[in-house]
Amino acid sequence: MQDDIGTLLRSFLNNALRKQSQRRIRDFGGYQVGKRRNLHVIEPIARDTAEFLCTYLWISLRGEPASKEGVASAIAAALRNVSDELAFKLTRHSDEAWTALCHSVAGFLEGCLQIDHRPYDGSLTAQSDYNGWKSWELITSGEKPKGKWRHAWKEKPGDDFIGFDGDACMGRIFKIDLMDASERWYWLIAADGSPRRGWPAVGYEASARSAACRVERIYFALVKGEERMVLGEGETRRA
Repeated sequence: MQDDIGTLLRSFLNNALRKQSQRRIRDFGGYQVGKRRNLHVIEPIARDTAEFLCTYLWISLRGEPASKEGVASAIAAALRNVSDELAFKLTRHSDEAWTALCHSVAGFLEGCLQIDHRPYDGSLTAQSDYNGWKSWELITSGEKPKGKWRHAWKEKPGDDFIGFDGDACMGRIFKIDLMDASERWYWLIAADGSPRRGWPAVGYEASARSAACRVERIYFALVKGEERMVLGEGETRRA
């Protein structure tokens, strides 16, 4: 597997796993090392993670597309192999523990599945007149992110950040050579299975600031249950 695909897989796992609710993380990790762990929570964690990975990566088995159920089953198997010590460290918000978990799950998936970059078909981005957005939706020059953004990989700082609203993961922004567009900052909205209400789940902006602002705008719109309004030619926008 190419290094860039491996890095992308681990970044996506970091996003998908760390966005799980604190209740799920506590159930998975226990209240002491090896104590009161609820392993039934592994299945929903695996399903959420598989949904995220299959949206953005091409995952196959012996040359045939792998089902989301099959990917979820592999993720669940990897999570069942996590030691009690490592699982409990996750509840203590240890970045090193989360990194170890992502590497462990990624290694398991790489051993049983073929993973590659999914060819982009434009289906997840907004279709409108500039960079996927109408004029009233553009990020203004003075707009700044309001959430907490931190490096996706603490031991390898770079052009890869995850944004949080309190404990909730809003999304991720990054630049990678794989996209062959180094001047663009790509962004992803954290997937939790909720309706997108017309909002795109992925796109790009010209700067890290703009990409972070875009993630926050969409995240808070979804939290409020707001639909995206895109008007056709000749229509007027409501205030």
